Amino acid sequence: MKKSFLIRTMMLAVLGFGTIGFSVTVSADVTPGTNQGTTNIQFTTPTDGQLVLNKVPSFDFGNHALATSYSAFTATGSNPYDVTNLTGDSNGYTITAKAGDLKNGSDTLPISTLTTDTADGTAQSVTGGKISGATGVQIYNASNKVATGNAAANGQLTSGTTGATLTLSSPGVKAGAYTGVIDYTITNGIS
Repeated sequence: MKKSFLIRTMMLAVLGFGTIGFSVTVSADVTPGTNQGTTNIQFTTPTDGQLVLNKVPSFDFGNHALATSYSAFTATGSNPYDVTNLTGDSNGYTITAKAGDLKNGSDTLPISTLTTDTADGTAQSVTGGKISGATGVQIYNASNKVATGNAAANGQLTSGTTGATLTLSSPGVKAGAYTGVIDYTITNGIS
């Protein structure tokens, strides 16, 4: 009977009803393990609008009095070239321009040359994508390269400022407002 009472007293002490306490310390040599997971993302080329000329320059050479001779007329472009490239490739692109005649009704302005100048755009800080311009490019009745986007020119980029110079082949100009069209083309690849 005494043994039974002693065991019960010890059990009560273990359960917190007495003043007897136990302390257990476990020690183990634990080395942290390492492993790796992955991160993934995928992009696909859109089916339309992959390479787009958002903005192109127009040139206003101003108002001038008739004269017996003329110097070259200059104009600042209304816009830089603004391009969105979603091809997802590293081919770059080429922008060409071709200016037609300037007309006032049935009268055609006697143009000798119409050249453009395009300053380089600022390179994108992370990728280095950039539109580079060309200077002194003859575009009158000829399609020529005015700017290129380099191999990293993805996303939306702009060139630097644009300008043009117009010279006449004859001073025999009739009074009136002359207007013309410049056709711009963008193609994948640098030519």
